[in-house]
Amino acid sequence: MTIPTERNGDKDGGRPDPLRDDRSDLTALDAKIRAHVDAHKRKNPEPAETGKRATAIGMAFRLSTELVAGLIAGGIVGWALDHVLGTKPWGLLIFFFLGMTAGIMNVFRTASAMAAAAAQEQKKPDHTAGEQ
Repeated sequence: MTIPTERNGDKDGGRPDPLRDDRSDLTALDAKIRAHVDAHKRKNPEPAETGKRATAIGMAFRLSTELVAGLIAGGIVGWALDHVLGTKPWGLLIFFFLGMTAGIMNVFRTASAMAAAAAQEQKKPDHTAGEQ
């Protein structure tokens, strides 16, 4: 015969409640993990420039893609026209330079739009500074 214990509520004949024990263990483990993460963040805060650097890399990648896309599109159109019309190499040369011009114009247009957005962002007050 088992003797009921006060720890388990005494309703199941003294057997421990596995769910209650697991929950308390998980809660204790969660508290330890959170304390460790908080201590690590205090010792090693993230640099403030990380987001700006990632944005700058993305902007550079976008601008280079704009230029390369113009060159490739112009080259393909010129090659296709040369193939159909039999005017090798003139179509390729003309449309390659037209693609290059279009790519450069797209880069300028995109860069000016990005600069305007960045200027607008700097004028806007920072609402996320006090939140955490």
